[in-house]
Amino acid sequence: MADSAGPDGLVTELERALSGRGDITLRETSKSWLFFTSDSVFKLKKPIHDNFQDLSSLRARHDNTLTEIDLNRRIAPDLYRGAVRVGRGRHGRLVLDDRAAETVDWLVHMRRLPADRMLDARIIAAKEKADLAASIDQVADTLCAFYRRAPRSLLSSCELLTLREDQLAIARSVLLHPMFSWMQSRVEGLLREMESLIEGFAKRADSEHEEQVFECHGDLRPEHVCLSHPPIIFDCLEFSRTLRLADPFSEVVFLGMECDLLGADWIKPRLIARLETGLGRTVDDERLGFYEAWHAVSRARLCFAHLLVPKPRTPEKWAPLGERYLARAEALVR
Repeated sequence: MADSAGPDGLVTELERALSGRGDITLRETSKSWLFFTSDSVFKLKKPIHDNFQDLSSLRARHDNTLTEIDLNRRIAPDLYRGAVRVGRGRHGRLVLDDRAAETVDWLVHMRRLPADRMLDARIIAAKEKADLAASIDQVADTLCAFYRRAPRSLLSSCELLTLREDQLAIARSVLLHPMFSWMQSRVEGLLREMESLIEGFAKRADSEHEEQVFECHGDLRPEHVCLSHPPIIFDCLEFSRTLRLADPFSEVVFLGMECDLLGADWIKPRLIARLETGLGRTVDDERLGFYEAWHAVSRARLCFAHLLVPKPRTPEKWAPLGERYLARAEALVR
């Protein structure tokens, strides 16, 4: 963090600087701090440096802030209010949007959405499928409109294969870490199956059956879908264009899988059927199963990766959740 107060000190100072907007609720994620007011959310990026991004410099965090806003306005144009400059005035206190102050960081400013309207919360609260069916159709229609506008990738099947191979190598490095030696043989078997599936789909690809890959959302989870009217889909993956490249059906399968784990197994087939109509194409069950297994392995890797950092947040959560994803992937590859 560029500011001399350091990350924790800056967070405390920002709480104070934002307090004029009313009561502040602070929430920490693996990559950011979120400051909630009654009508806004301000996101401060952490100065992280990992396999996917380097936000250790002020310039990198500024670029990332603008990229996040720009990308999310593709599908949620009214949600992202803009970038807020965090500066230190001559008196030594933090000030916001003062061009004369020394810039020490940047915030993403968003309109606050109602927590009880998020898809994950609505699945938990809904008593009947009928309570959500119409909203799920609206989400699918919003996604179809987004995908129809999305740029299509011109990468070949072989080039897309290299992306999957790279991602699988990262999953291997995490899931086969010595800390998780108790599941080594299990993971090795699963990853061999995934390698075989990836190679099989690459070999069978031709001009008629090749994947249709677009620049998509990249992180389509229930907590990133607000069932307002119309639905709002937000918080796309901003730090890597290649990780946003996907078949739209792959994204929707991911969202459906996450809904399955919340107890709503009817949502995934409904989303797929709606997408088939809206995009005018179908994907066979074998490929849909591969997409889901791929996402399950990726989510397992993320869960176990949380345990490899110093002082992980909620450490009791990650291994059981990672196990659920591994079991899901194993069932699918069989």
